[in-house]
Amino acid sequence: MIAILPLRNLSGDPAHEWFSDALTEEIISELGEFSPESLRVIPFASVAQYKQPAKSMGQIGHELGVDYVLEGGVRRYGRRVRVTTRLTAARDQARIWGESYEIQLPPVFSLQQGLARQLVGALSAKLQVIPTGGPRPQTSDNLAAHDAYLAGTAHFGWSEAEIKKSIERFSLAVERDPDCAPGHAELALAYYRLGLLYDYPPLVTLGRTREFALNALRLDPGLCRAHAALAVYNLYGAWDWSQAEASTRRAIELNPSNSRAHVIRAAYHLVMGRPEEAVEDLQQAHRLDPHSPAVGMAFAIFGLIARRYDLASERGQEMLRLDPSSALAHRVLGLCCAQKGDNECALTHCEKAREISTGQILHAATLCSVYAMAGQRDSAERLLDELVAAEKQQYVRYLFLAQASVSLRKNEETLEWLEKAYEQHDPLLVFLRADPRFDSLSRSPRFRGLLRRIGLPS
Repeated sequence: MIAILPLRNLSGDPAHEWFSDALTEEIISELGEFSPESLRVIPFASVAQYKQPAKSMGQIGHELGVDYVLEGGVRRYGRRVRVTTRLTAARDQARIWGESYEIQLPPVFSLQQGLARQLVGALSAKLQVIPTGGPRPQTSDNLAAHDAYLAGTAHFGWSEAEIKKSIERFSLAVERDPDCAPGHAELALAYYRLGLLYDYPPLVTLGRTREFALNALRLDPGLCRAHAALAVYNLYGAWDWSQAEASTRRAIELNPSNSRAHVIRAAYHLVMGRPEEAVEDLQQAHRLDPHSPAVGMAFAIFGLIARRYDLASERGQEMLRLDPSSALAHRVLGLCCAQKGDNECALTHCEKAREISTGQILHAATLCSVYAMAGQRDSAERLLDELVAAEKQQYVRYLFLAQASVSLRKNEETLEWLEKAYEQHDPLLVFLRADPRFDSLSRSPRFRGLLRRIGLPS
């Protein structure tokens, strides 16, 4: 396994910082898909913290769990670019290889990928890695599109604000270059995250996921992220489990180092009722990308669904240390505490999540559930009344109302909300069997009928 540290900007001009980061990401992407069976590459999110490393290569290698570390710098002067690199063995910090490249900037923006391929070719030869992937189309040869794409990657996360910012930038990238396959793939994945947890019509967000995933596959059939995007549509949108499994398997075949593909496979295993396999997938994603906030949050969310409350709490605490204002982290921790019977802890976290989220139905419904589980029925009833009244003022996902009402043992009302959630084609219905709040309905013929219509396995 290898880590490519962010290439240092040696130009003395902060305006060139994005160029260094872009080249680093291109090298990671190229190397990750060059020989996925024999060489794993740590994703950019986990190496970004080492941009100005104060640690030795040995320390960094130990923290990331890799065998090799590649470091280097980029200097731009006029129309020329000089890149220096050094490969170090993490075990004994021995220098294995070093090289310098100097290239004239072309009139069309294709330098980064071309240079990345040169470096990958030399690096793979040194490490005796046999290429198994085919030639990759370049991200974009349009400078403005590539710049917008990079800005979008900077906002990858699970908060609603971050997702909306990423959609704005990726949309600009594909507007400037309609043939930018990674831009389409990232748009598909961003709309999936937006529709999974927030108050947007699922048929709209899932439709956008499908549209952009198919665009990405048409432009680049060998792009791992494109297959991952199609997998989430098949899982949450089409409810086609066999196609979801096939798309996820293909994404991992193309790039086993892609942590997001392993997270998606974890979700598939949860839907199939295989929580232990899901946890293995989540742990693999965390091993591949140990310092990624997005992977950590996904681990917390899906660990909660897998009913592995200690693991979910551990990841939730990590996310809270990184971002104390994360409503999602507070929600996960609150629900974990509730399931373990610690009502004080549950209420503290869920009340904080609602305070931070400013009106999001998800967090208000979660707090309602926790009030009911803590025996504060009056508070739960009042909050449920507020949520039902909100339906007249804004778009509401009925599954969230069902999650609130089932905790108050309002079974018939809950079943009515679930039927409406089915009409909305709510993506979270795929986890209906896994959600412990609905265990009380497990013997209901009407509930079982709904599970059959969704297609969930017995």
